[in-house]
Parts: sequence; structure tokens; C-alpha cells
Amino acid sequence: MEAEGCGGEAEEEKEGEVGRMRDVYEVFGLLKKRKEQKKWFQYFPDEKERLSWQKVTQSADEAADWYEYGFTPNEALAWRRKGFTAEQAVMWADMAFSPNEAKKWAEVGVVYAEDALQYEAVGLRPKDVEPWLKVGITHPKEIVAWRKLGVSPKQALRYVERGFGPSDVELIRKKRVEKRKGRVEREVQDLEEVE
Repeated sequence: MEAEGCGGEAEEEKEGEVGRMRDVYEVFGLLKKRKEQKKWFQYFPDEKERLSWQKVTQSADEAADWYEYGFTPNEALAWRRKGFTAEQAVMWADMAFSPNEAKKWAEVGVVYAEDALQYEAVGLRPKDVEPWLKVGITHPKEIVAWRKLGVSPKQALRYVERGFGPSDVELIRKKRVEKRKGRVEREVQDLEEVE
């Protein structure tokens, strides 16, 4: 009987400990919520403004970041919906990209607005750049040069792996044309001599 009594006391003690832990977690959760509420009131004392930002995010710190970078709640919401943080969004917005444009560039692997501007400066769009990025060819002018030669990204990669750039390939092609032209001229001369 004593063994049963000891086991029961241990069970009760264990249950009491679990209950205390649950209470601690509840208090911690309430404290965390209270701390977050204080931040909201500290960052946004105006109720209307605070409510507008709370529609954007549940984090007062995140809302403050957006605010500090100069975004309105509506602008922040548009950027967040496209998957951008305030820090990322300001980089794109400062370069005059909309959230939709920035998202298109980001989806093909262009993470910096400056890079997107360089691609646009030579007439490339996200869909033009994507296959080149996949094979590791990233320089805008190089992509344009390869495209001008009618070389696909995979073909360009093979050339690059052998140490050839677009200007090398262009030179090789010119020499081939000159060789063919010389051959054709000789054949024409041979034919003319026969007559």
C-alpha cells in the first residue's frame, strides 16, 4: 500500500508542476502581448494611424520599420503582399520599381534593383534574362551580345566553358564566312575557265 501512496503523490506532484508550467507560459504569453501593445502605443500614439498599420502587420516593430522607410500603410501592404520586407522594398522603390515589377525580377533571380536597372538599360526584361541566369551568364552586355549572335544560353555556356566569349565566336564565324567566300570564288573561277 505504501508503494501506491508514493506513486500517487508523485503523480500529483508531477501534475502540479505541469500546471505551474502552464501558468508560467500563460503569464509569459500575456506579458509578451502586453509588451507588444506598449510598442504599438509608443510607435503610433494616434489611434487611426495605429489601426491602419495593424492592418498591415501584427508586429509593431515591423510596422515601425515600414514607417521609418517612408512607406504609407497601403504602400507597405502592397509590398508585403509581393513578399518583400521593408528593407527590400525601399531598395526597389528608390529605383522607381513598383511591387509588381520588382516581384517579376525577383522571381527570375534578380535580387538587387541596381541589377534590374542594368538589364533594362540594354533592353532586357525578366523573361529575357531568366534562361541566361540559369546557366550562370549574368552580365547584361554579354547576354545582349550572345543574343545578337543568335546563340542560346546553353550554347553560350558551352562556348564560355571552352574559354570563348561573344567576340571570339563572332570572329570565328567571320573567318568561316571568308573561307566559304574564298572557296566559292575559286569554284566560280574554275567554272568560268571551263567555258
